[in-house]
Amino acid sequence: MAENKTVLVEVLQGTAVGGGCSGCSGGCPSESDCGPAQNFEELTAELANELKMAYGDKVEVKYVDVDQAGLDNYPIMNQVLQMGYPFPITMVDGQPKFAGGIMTAEVKQIIEETLGVGTN
Repeated sequence: MAENKTVLVEVLQGTAVGGGCSGCSGGCPSESDCGPAQNFEELTAELANELKMAYGDKVEVKYVDVDQAGLDNYPIMNQVLQMGYPFPITMVDGQPKFAGGIMTAEVKQIIEETLGVGTN
């Protein structure tokens, strides 16, 4: 049943194959157009706090540095990266959902659909 389900949200960060700076992982047209570097580990912690306040123990959030941990536990990530999607990749219950940033509102929408709940 949905009320016993725990949703796993994982934010995977690594070095983009195509290059790019630490702020965009390759999405900028040139280095001079690049924005400031973002600390996705800190942003993941902020996401975790917000999701914990909204959903309690029904959500688990993990930050994964794939440069250190490798992709062995995430076989689908090779396909995602080959398609050109930039880090960070946000996965929900093992499925890649978002790339290039942490989209809190969109993650919450997926969690609510998964849990069968809504917040007002």
